[in-house]
Amino acid sequence: MRGLFVLYKLATGTAILLVTALTACSSMATSAATAIPPITYPISNTAIPTNTLSPTEKPAPTATPIKGLQAVNGTQFYYEIIGKGAPLFVLHGGPGNSHRYFLPYMEALSDEYQLFFYDQRGTGLSDGHLDLAAISIDQFVEDLEALRVAFGLEKISLMGHSWGAIVALAYALKYQEHLDHLILVDSTPVVNRFDIEFSNTIQKRFQGLSPDAQHELTTTCTRPGAELSPEAIAECNQIEAQLKFYDPAKAATVDWAMEENTLKNSATVRALITSSFNRMQHDIDTQLPTVRVPTLIIHGDFDPIPLGSSEYLHQHIPGSQIVLISQSGHFPFIEQPEQFVAALRSFLRT
Repeated sequence: MRGLFVLYKLATGTAILLVTALTACSSMATSAATAIPPITYPISNTAIPTNTLSPTEKPAPTATPIKGLQAVNGTQFYYEIIGKGAPLFVLHGGPGNSHRYFLPYMEALSDEYQLFFYDQRGTGLSDGHLDLAAISIDQFVEDLEALRVAFGLEKISLMGHSWGAIVALAYALKYQEHLDHLILVDSTPVVNRFDIEFSNTIQKRFQGLSPDAQHELTTTCTRPGAELSPEAIAECNQIEAQLKFYDPAKAATVDWAMEENTLKNSATVRALITSSFNRMQHDIDTQLPTVRVPTLIIHGDFDPIPLGSSEYLHQHIPGSQIVLISQSGHFPFIEQPEQFVAALRSFLRT
């Protein structure tokens, strides 16, 4: 998780703290009735079971992945393809992360869908060389489009988590003729007005940490990941989980290990993508209603990102559906994989 969070300034008394905050691990013609109602608060545990795994258990892998490198747009992208069926691309957050935190939690879908995971430009096991002029949401959209073409796919379904949801949304705005379904999971807010509520939630949870954890989070954990030992990164992950997980113990099941490229490039990628995102925000109110792809918006009920942020997307994307995952923070596919997978299956079958 360390290195995958945007730093947010939070006030405590007269002090300003830099606290790891928000991202992936850190702003349509579908009016026919579907299995998921237009809005659900929350999903009933009797309809979709909650996670029954203990904190030390992981879902068993369901397929052997195909792994490799694919050259597009002047860089080599590391990918993993799992399962067979209709293609579903999955975009990780960060920005400046890798796809690893999705696995094995999403592998249950591989019995019906071919899951495409890849590490975005400059991070994970993709080419670590950074062309600074190529780090923007627009370029990340073009990378995804080039990968779709390289894999010979006419249409795909697309899921983005956290910052990855912003890339997915930007892709839908430009290439929706190549989309079957769009899934936005605990999206970074697309407008700034939700930042205050987000910061207040993080601040309240921060105050609930022990004094030692508060000190660690605002000193060691604000340093660049490349400067930290594996032990320090693991300790920061454990503390940060208390801000973003309903059950922080479940963070222990996740592979948060970061490759050299992620440690080296994540801060630069985050800064450049954030600048690009700020430009995208200006016209978001007029852009969202142009999305005509069947869209599912998923939000964990304990996510520090305000529910209102996901409701904003729901209100502005015609025909979209929104599902609240109970007893889940920013990573519903980790905390409640059975609820999450059931919601995706129901939506993708429509």
